[in-house]
Amino acid sequence: MEQSCCVVCGGDLKAWEIKCAQKTCESCLHRRRIAFLLSDTYVDKTFFTIWAKGFFKRLGVFLQEYEISLKSQTRMLPKAIIIFQEAEKTFRRPEEMSGEWLETQIKLTMPSKQTAPTFFRIYLIREQLISPQEEEKRIESMQAKIELLPQGYRRLVEVYFNERKDRRKRHIKHNARKPLSLRALEHDLETLTRAIRWFREYLPELTGWHMIQENHILTYLLTLSARERELVRNDLYVFFCLAHRRKLVTHVPVAKYPSRKFPPAYEPLNLEARKALARLIRESIYSHPYEAFLTVLCFYHGLSSSQVLHIRMSDVDIEKKVIHIPERPPVYLLTEDFLLLEQFLQQRQEMPYAKQKSYLVISNQHRLNDKPLDKSFLRCKVLSFVKYPPQLLRMTCFTALSEQFGPQYLVEACGISLTHAARYGKMEEYLLEEEVMQQRDEFLKLSRQLEQSEKQRAERSHSKKEE
Repeated sequence: MEQSCCVVCGGDLKAWEIKCAQKTCESCLHRRRIAFLLSDTYVDKTFFTIWAKGFFKRLGVFLQEYEISLKSQTRMLPKAIIIFQEAEKTFRRPEEMSGEWLETQIKLTMPSKQTAPTFFRIYLIREQLISPQEEEKRIESMQAKIELLPQGYRRLVEVYFNERKDRRKRHIKHNARKPLSLRALEHDLETLTRAIRWFREYLPELTGWHMIQENHILTYLLTLSARERELVRNDLYVFFCLAHRRKLVTHVPVAKYPSRKFPPAYEPLNLEARKALARLIRESIYSHPYEAFLTVLCFYHGLSSSQVLHIRMSDVDIEKKVIHIPERPPVYLLTEDFLLLEQFLQQRQEMPYAKQKSYLVISNQHRLNDKPLDKSFLRCKVLSFVKYPPQLLRMTCFTALSEQFGPQYLVEACGISLTHAARYGKMEEYLLEEEVMQQRDEFLKLSRQLEQSEKQRAERSHSKKEE
């Protein structure tokens, strides 16, 4: 009988968890992971200074006070560990840390698309490690750029900027999962500034936004690349809708129609190519363990180049055969993967300065600095081994998993967004296919029972005739 309830909290398991025979729900796994990261044993083993331990412990209390989601906490805490460990190596006292250094580390460690950077900055401001003036400086610099715009275009851009800024404050106040970032404000301002610059150069007769017509917008969009054109068109549509709602323009010169879908740059590998690749990996465990292990992480587990290169030695749990990946569920190694990992680690130990480096993937060409390698290194290694780029292998992995378990499985098991998972299939189509297969199995089962009953009836009638 299938397990439908979590053995820890008693809650209902999701469909993909039941199909994978899991006994613990995702929330309980996140709670267990957070409790492990904040435990005294792990903190004492990870940090060697009292002030770094205190900062990390108070971060856990801060996340609970602000009721940050468990998934966001699981993503943020490993990134915070990397930043505080780097601070221990660089500074003797926390007073020596500058806001500029912390901002640099946040940009290198935490992607701006996630919730982590915004709430982590709020925590640093609360601990007085950075001042709120740094964000204010970025806002002031954007306001200074708005002041330099021509008078006919300035007012509407200022209204739009203030509207977006207020929305960001509301997101932070209500603990939104993905609050609007300052980078998004800077991107919007850059998009509008570039459009204004083009209008003034090629259409000098226009004196403001109220004179712009649809043909002017289309002419400007044709000067952009095909992929950039759709993004700019959507930004301009949102901009003019706000202006029309505020009665600053009389019409919206951008037509509303669905965005154009471009064909993918890569097509996933077919079944024969997948079998050949799996056979090559199995045959190269002892001959080429370094290249084969990097290929396995992309092909079997769907890791991106950045995730592979940012794995630290402390993230590898050999006893439990698990690799903890920031911002996504951990990677569980099968017997063949674990054997390949052992051969990989043996080859890594033979490299010079291997003991002094904290990252799992290292190179002889980068001996002095303890930083993650460039994506070009992983691409060259994988291409030299299988002649397929890592991006194609990751796409093939997601395609195969979506075909087998549905796109929702990618969200829960691989940590990607719903929008990203939708590229590999629609959940409605998967559920419909599952329902059709279930009804088909029930129909076949019923037809077999009817056939058996007909045979039994025929045998009984035949025996009665003989009597």
